[in-house]
Amino acid sequence: MYFAILDWGEMMKFGSYLYEAKKVEGFDFDMFRLKPETGRLGIPQTDMWNNIACFGDNVTARAHPDWVSESKLGLAVRGNNNYLLHWDILCPTVSEFREYILNYIEETAEQTKQPIFLNSWHFADHGHCTCKRCTKLWKESGLEWLEWRKKIITEFVRDVRDRVKTQLIVAVLPDPANADNRFGMDYEALSQYADAFNIVLFSQNYATAWYWEMLARAFRRIFKKPVYANFYVWGPGDDPRKIPTVDQLLKVSVRAGRTGIDGIIYLSDTVDHMIDFQKAAVDRVELRDELKTWGCQPVLDLVTRWEKIVK
Repeated sequence: MYFAILDWGEMMKFGSYLYEAKKVEGFDFDMFRLKPETGRLGIPQTDMWNNIACFGDNVTARAHPDWVSESKLGLAVRGNNNYLLHWDILCPTVSEFREYILNYIEETAEQTKQPIFLNSWHFADHGHCTCKRCTKLWKESGLEWLEWRKKIITEFVRDVRDRVKTQLIVAVLPDPANADNRFGMDYEALSQYADAFNIVLFSQNYATAWYWEMLARAFRRIFKKPVYANFYVWGPGDDPRKIPTVDQLLKVSVRAGRTGIDGIIYLSDTVDHMIDFQKAAVDRVELRDELKTWGCQPVLDLVTRWEKIVK
């Protein structure tokens, strides 16, 4: 029997999402980037959700270049401007790596008893993967190309589900119309295995808030399971002049929150930068008063909580 996600009713939940294995006061839960797409492994946390990037793995791609996903437009690697990837991505049919990452996910869940949050668990993008192994498997399957790709990815998430007895949260890239063709995502099939979905809405600028609200509303309509929106506060190595402003983050949070999503997760590289965001949000008293009429009181209640924490 799988763990079900908590029944939140009408209450939104808010989480921190850090590259540090540290918790941030003022959130309902905290998540650690245990295995980011760099491929470097951290220490699994027993009091935080653990985030694991699957096929995005720079370390393994360097060690096994023959495992990197292929297409007519080139390899799924940084520097291929046909795809503009931020990391190197492996082919999902490499049996050795597939078994390795499944074991790693299972061991992490067993060791920590915490939810598992998956990233990069799908094909790299449209046209992937055309390696000899994938081509052979596809032709042997008798399926149409796109159907075969969806089958490969759904079976991987199913196998994760079979091994993980804690909550399983699956991160989805923000393309509600083309995720099947691009990444092999079958939303209906995936809903059988995931307890919740996280919509990756990362940007260094949220000035056009209606766009992000539209995406949140689309995915809230698609999924019958709990849905999180994932916003970007500060990433590793960021220029502080090129990160979202606190006004943008508060406005986009309220606009996404009013779509009926179940929670918001904020990404930051460090605890200090997340606390800076909390302090700045608390200081924006006039904006918070304005946002009271925008239709998402839980976001404003979150900042009210922070008033008692930050100094």
